[in-house]
Amino acid sequence: MRMAVPSSPPLVTVICATFNSSSLLKLALGSLLDQDLTDFEAWVVGDACTDDSAEVVTSFQDSRLRWTNLPHNSGSQAAPNNEGLRRSRGRYVAYLGHDDLWFPWHLSGLVRFIEETRADFAHSLSAVIGPNGVDLTLGPPLIGRTYGNSYVPPSSWLHRREIVEECGWWADHLKIGDNVDNDYLRRVYQAGKRIELCRQLSVVKFPSAWWKSYSSGGDHPQESYLASMRKDPEATQRRILLESVTVWTRHLGVGVPARQALGQALRVLAHRVIDAYGRERWPLADLLRRRHQRQRLRRRAQRGLAS
Repeated sequence: MRMAVPSSPPLVTVICATFNSSSLLKLALGSLLDQDLTDFEAWVVGDACTDDSAEVVTSFQDSRLRWTNLPHNSGSQAAPNNEGLRRSRGRYVAYLGHDDLWFPWHLSGLVRFIEETRADFAHSLSAVIGPNGVDLTLGPPLIGRTYGNSYVPPSSWLHRREIVEECGWWADHLKIGDNVDNDYLRRVYQAGKRIELCRQLSVVKFPSAWWKSYSSGGDHPQESYLASMRKDPEATQRRILLESVTVWTRHLGVGVPARQALGQALRVLAHRVIDAYGRERWPLADLLRRRHQRQRLRRRAQRGLAS
């Protein structure tokens, strides 16, 4: 049944950037509509989509889901996210990757947590799914790292609307030396905003490079995960957590090879040196940008996208 458009602003605006992945988008939006917090609006923003993504959005017949399509492809989530932010009316902003899934308590848990802690920016735990099952769990920064140099998936974020006014828009991916999500989180951290971990597993993430999400021949496991989450979300969460613990136990049992441990230590040191020098200072800014653009092109090929 189609819902009436609320006259008052919603509690949460959900932004979902997408590009020509309508089958995965349908599953992601299904997990959004399964949320036990219903006071939200969602802007699904196509990056110049040419498939049936618009029809997928309207097929749900839910007026909380809004669709818009950018006229030109930007090649990054940044431009669609900015368009969603311009249209947002919510007190809080969340982001949903078009190939990721949310447990039903994702929004309610984060909203309750951010209001109780009065944080500016909150995130939950994310289980990262690879071809062999749960590969790792992403949460707070590792030892020796900060939110200024750590990866936290945007699908796990919830932030106050004022963050945009104080920290700005998502950056142009062609002009920076890092991923746009890392860059945005770093600016929030550098602005002195309070970032807190909500200790709940509420996101299941499927890295597009691992699953070749944009390739027609790719294997997409989201459907089976969503079916399991709908049948018994608590049992599915327990299973994923048990897999995560098993993976870590195996790593601990084997131990970290000296070469790998040295590499991790050097990466921590490199991040500290870069942050101390300043990512925006010449010539480091140009070197980082050039390196990132090479990496970006390689990742696009891994995801099944044209360079």
